[in-house]
Amino acid sequence: MTPNPDAIAALLIANVSRDLVMGVEDAFAAGALQAFGLTKEVSKKQRKTALGYMRHIQMNERFSDLLEASNAELISSQGNRVIVGAAGMFKFARLNMSTTNWNRPTRSTIRRELAEANEAMNQLVQPSLFGPQDVTSGAFFFVARFSGSLHHYPEKPLQIYIAVPNPKMDGWLFREPLSQFLDRYDAAPKQADNATVKLKTGFIELGGQEET
Repeated sequence: MTPNPDAIAALLIANVSRDLVMGVEDAFAAGALQAFGLTKEVSKKQRKTALGYMRHIQMNERFSDLLEASNAELISSQGNRVIVGAAGMFKFARLNMSTTNWNRPTRSTIRRELAEANEAMNQLVQPSLFGPQDVTSGAFFFVARFSGSLHHYPEKPLQIYIAVPNPKMDGWLFREPLSQFLDRYDAAPKQADNATVKLKTGFIELGGQEET
């Protein structure tokens, strides 16, 4: 059965502020560019590995800054720990992928646990044998897709998506580029939104850095 993207998108729109989505675009771009600049002098043999590691560090820091400024952070950055945010009924995290790895997300315990919250949302794809369930919680990821190459746009994501995994974290109930998803806010019924995002001074510094 084909997923119902509009039903899932409506849940996201109702819980995730437009400002947060727009802030993620800026944060990921800044973190990726910083990682790129920091690894420019690394030897060719090691640069791809170094770039991936620095993307993780720099994008994590920018993501954490955004969530902290938005009062949306549940688990902050520390080492390799997955940063988790909250928006309405959803919890969410960050994920980097190359163009060839969409169906092989990282095997993080925290990410798998987050995905399990989408059990009830499965009915929007495949109706439950036991009748409809109330969807009161869920999880999604902001996914930065990189080329996987040092020669093709290594300084930035090719695309950034908002993606809802299935409960087993081996497929996707919903996946859409942020640029396309942002258009849905204009079409959605207008609601009072008292949430504001205040970025730290000097938060976006496009100064020469990136990851894979």
